[in-house]
Formats: sequence, structure tokens, C-alpha cells
Amino acid sequence: MDYGEIERRTFRTFLGFSTLLLGLIVVFSIITSDLYRVSDIAYDYNPELNMNSIESLMGKSIWLVDDSNFEKFYEENPSVERISFEKDLPHKLILEIVISEKLAYIKDNRQSPPRTFLLHKNLYTPDSQSKEGLMTIKISNGPVRGGFLEELVSLVMTLKKYSINIANIEAVYDGETMELTHFETVFDLGTPSDLGRKASVIGYYISQETCTGKVALVYSEDGKDIRAVNNC
Repeated sequence: MDYGEIERRTFRTFLGFSTLLLGLIVVFSIITSDLYRVSDIAYDYNPELNMNSIESLMGKSIWLVDDSNFEKFYEENPSVERISFEKDLPHKLILEIVISEKLAYIKDNRQSPPRTFLLHKNLYTPDSQSKEGLMTIKISNGPVRGGFLEELVSLVMTLKKYSINIANIEAVYDGETMELTHFETVFDLGTPSDLGRKASVIGYYISQETCTGKVALVYSEDGKDIRAVNNC
């Protein structure tokens, strides 16, 4: 038996274990250190936001702050699209809070009295009586399919890429098809699907053409393209 080799292996094992243990002690000391506890949280004040869950981070080890600490904040503030943070060691958190963009004012006439609400980019839909200079969408009949709001987000976000005053646009959904009106031009969108691509055609048409009458959006035979057929 080679006792020298056994001793070397034993020493290497001891050395590895000692290094690991020392590392754990150092990490534990840093985590529990008062120096690295959150004592300053910087963010832009917004009176509409509930910041209680953020303030509860005060005194927490800055090393233990991660995305999971903001789950309650999202629940309490559904208008928030995202929150990101930066650690300014040893004790400061810098937060960036992004509010979801308001896209459309929706009036649902299927109930009495009609429900009016805003559609945010993140699909948050708070009740509101104010149009706030947004595009208006009216629902005159049902049913409303699953994914309808997502399609509306695609519609509005695409239209906003063009030089159009979105407040001058009104859309009506009758439970089967949708029409969109811009001044004297009425666009027949058909079923409320593929609205992002349809909005590209509408945005380009409004930017380039003047029409008093109706414009139908028609698919090509292979379904790859959509074109505008006007009756002006």
C-alpha cells in the first residue's frame, strides 16, 4: 500500500473541504452583514402605484433581492408592464418601473348599462369614462372570441406606426365582423383575426389615399397577401 499517495489524497480532500467551508462562511457573512442590507430604494414616484411591497424590501439583504421579490408588486399594480432593478452596492436599489401603454377606449354595449374601459398593451382593462384621446372600439354584439383583446392590441400597435391621429379612428365589432372608420373612409376588416397584418394595409392606405366610401380588405388566393379594394 502506498501510504504517501493515500496521505496526498487525504490532504487534497481536506484542502477542498476547507476551501468550500471557508467560502460558505464568507458568503454567509456577506449575506447577513448589516452593510449589505437595503436601506435606500430609488424610483420615480407615481401616486397611482401601490409601493408597499417595494418598501417591504428595506432591511433585506441586497444579495437576496431577485425578480421573485416583485411578484406581489405586479399583482397590486396591474397597470405595470415591467419593473427592472439595479443593485448599487452596498445598500441601494435603483428601480425602473414601466407603465403599460394605453391603446384604446372600448365600449361594450352587450351589457346594460354598457361597460366602458381602457385597453392597455399588457391587456389590463380598467373601467373608465374618459376616452383620453385614444382609438374607440365598440362591441355591439357577441360572442367575443378568445384572443380578441390580443388582436386589438396588434391592430392598434400597428396603426400607431403610421402618421395617423389614432383618436380619429373608430372600430365596431358586431359579433361576427369588424368595421373601422377614419373620417369618410370605412374599412371592412371581416372577422377580427390577423388584425396586425390588416392594420398594415389600413395604415398605408390612410397615409397614401383619400377615399369617401367603403374599402374591403381581401386576401390573395394563397392567403399570403392582403389588399384593399375600394368603392370610392
